Amino acid sequence: MNNNQNETGYLGVVSHGIKTPIIEPGDDLKKIVIDSIIDQAGHFNDKDIIAVTEAVVAISQNNFVTPEDIQIDISNKFHGATELAIVDPIQSRNRFMQILKAIVKTPVLKKVYIFMTYPCDEVGNRFISEESIMEAGINPYKDVFSVEEFYNIFGEPKHEFTGKNYIKEYQNACEGKAEIIMCNDFSRVKEYCENILVCSIHRKEMTKRILKNSGAKNVLDLSEIMNTSINGSGFNTNYGLYGSNMMAEGKLKLMPRDCEKFVQEIQEEVKRKYNVNVEVMVYGDGAFKDPVGGIWELADPTTTLGATSGLIGTPKEVKLKYLASLHKDKSKEEIEAIIAKEKEARISSGDITGVASLGTTPRRLTDLLASLSDLTTGSGDRQTPVVLISGYLK
Repeated sequence: MNNNQNETGYLGVVSHGIKTPIIEPGDDLKKIVIDSIIDQAGHFNDKDIIAVTEAVVAISQNNFVTPEDIQIDISNKFHGATELAIVDPIQSRNRFMQILKAIVKTPVLKKVYIFMTYPCDEVGNRFISEESIMEAGINPYKDVFSVEEFYNIFGEPKHEFTGKNYIKEYQNACEGKAEIIMCNDFSRVKEYCENILVCSIHRKEMTKRILKNSGAKNVLDLSEIMNTSINGSGFNTNYGLYGSNMMAEGKLKLMPRDCEKFVQEIQEEVKRKYNVNVEVMVYGDGAFKDPVGGIWELADPTTTLGATSGLIGTPKEVKLKYLASLHKDKSKEEIEAIIAKEKEARISSGDITGVASLGTTPRRLTDLLASLSDLTTGSGDRQTPVVLISGYLK
């Protein structure tokens, strides 16, 4: 039986987590991906989507850096600097802690200033509530606090899920070398330091513009650190240290390189061996928001590192329940025919303003699929870095 069918017709979208062996540097990942799907799913269907998490692509490429690599690049990029301002880092032991530890141990740096935003960081990790700011009469756009002042007003914060106080975590990581300032007004940074490293992920251009308009001269962001190899290390030309993850021995895994080539080669190999047309993508974090902690789950700089051409664009959908209720006096067969006609009109025109399309926000296919794949894969020990999605493009 076709794995996207049952006895009564087509199933809807089906997302399978595909188990693979542990991926190691130098592995032929393309072969592992294809063989693993055949072993577990049995075959490919036309218009299946193969999604591969960016982590295993980077691991197979041996795209790692050491703290020493980062220190050399910091010294090179901020030549002669003895102080450095780190602006707008997220609260993450996995995403940022190792970067911070590496930077503060750069031999030439004598002091590091860390500017942390409140009430939360860029992706929603919360220090305090908006209510507490209003109750204290604070203007978060202008008011700047030392750690002690912040504690005196709001108390010591604890992360919703980890229970950690990330101010204290980052202080401890810096071994007395850093001063933390709670600040959303980035025009104030130059009062403390001339050399500035922006760590914002999705608002870095805005942050850099504010800094430069305030008169700051030497402003870089994380995409400009480890964007070339240091003595044979890994690197990422586009993203540098953005999207990096903690590995053993202080190493960091960077985002993978050459992902467009990788997905094209898998697509071509499946076509050659099985005569089936599939689409392929390399995905990072999904773009969804946690309803409890308010965390926006997008600590990578992008959801998608590479995708074949059939995944470019947005879904062309109509609102089925609206059309069904609009034509409730008709038979099921007639309603289905009306829906099919409306959908055909939506595809041919690309119009999203019609009533039949309301509520079908035209998000990019790759963003939607990355979120689906990220949730399917999980972030721990499922050992399913490959996701096979059937029925999505039917």
